Amino acid sequence: MERQMRKTIMLLAAAPALLTAPALLATPALAQQDSPSATMGREFAAVNGTTIQCPLPVPRDEATLANQFETRPRDLDELSRGAAAFFNSDSDAGAVFRARRDQQFATDWANLCRYRDANADLLASGQPVRVAFMGDSITEGWVEADAAFFADNGFVGRGIRGQSSPQMLVRFQHDVVALRPQAVHIMAGTNDIGGATGAITEGEYLGTVAAMIDIARANDIAVILAAMPPMSRLLPRPDFDTRPVVPALNARLAELARAKGAVFVDYFAPLAAPDNSFDPAFANDGVHPTRAGYAVMAPLALQAVEAALASEQP
Repeated sequence: MERQMRKTIMLLAAAPALLTAPALLATPALAQQDSPSATMGREFAAVNGTTIQCPLPVPRDEATLANQFETRPRDLDELSRGAAAFFNSDSDAGAVFRARRDQQFATDWANLCRYRDANADLLASGQPVRVAFMGDSITEGWVEADAAFFADNGFVGRGIRGQSSPQMLVRFQHDVVALRPQAVHIMAGTNDIGGATGAITEGEYLGTVAAMIDIARANDIAVILAAMPPMSRLLPRPDFDTRPVVPALNARLAELARAKGAVFVDYFAPLAAPDNSFDPAFANDGVHPTRAGYAVMAPLALQAVEAALASEQP
């Protein structure tokens, strides 16, 4: 049983979004909250008279990063079987995950802990932020795949694996507005499709994204709204065809960007195969870009940033 549990975790670790359980296990507040060896951050005074202290993020190990960013496509059927086994009620690993997830959601649903210390350090340094990137595992993975892209351009990553758009909205003030960036890059939706925090309607999803745009605009922050990259399948539910869903939602996001005066950047088209799945040249798990995928996205992001900042010039 223990050997099978380890095998399932290793298999799923190759696909780190909420679409597979280790996505949430990989977030510091969830994976480290009961670890006595976790390095804790500073103490922050809470309004209820207590203090808040968050476990500091631990970088993913090289083997895990290699699994995500290598170019060899993985067997999606095998990943789906692993995901199904993980979420099965008989799975010990799944039970541990659900207990930790429930504790995470009960105490810090939006995972404000993830960047609390980093935000405080950044503000104390006085370092200007050109663009804050709000998102999920695709954004967080981008920083891991190409840290120089962020550092060299004055960008900061504020992605969290497994997060839905409502969770991003809750932390938008703290992880974006408080940093006083010139612009924000918003990429959300993959985990809304995955049901990370429960089912959500198309209107509710778009309304949540619109709320983030409105908050940014109210604080004089230019907005880049990103299309979701392709999504070959929802691993625990291979019978659900996500391929038509993503481009349909992206079309609505493009309409929203036009209505709100935001710059829209299309990552879907250059990364998609003819059947609207994720081209395996750019992703090895059907959801997350490899370094080759991020290399396609980077110049598009830079063009979008320049356009957004230029549009704010008097």
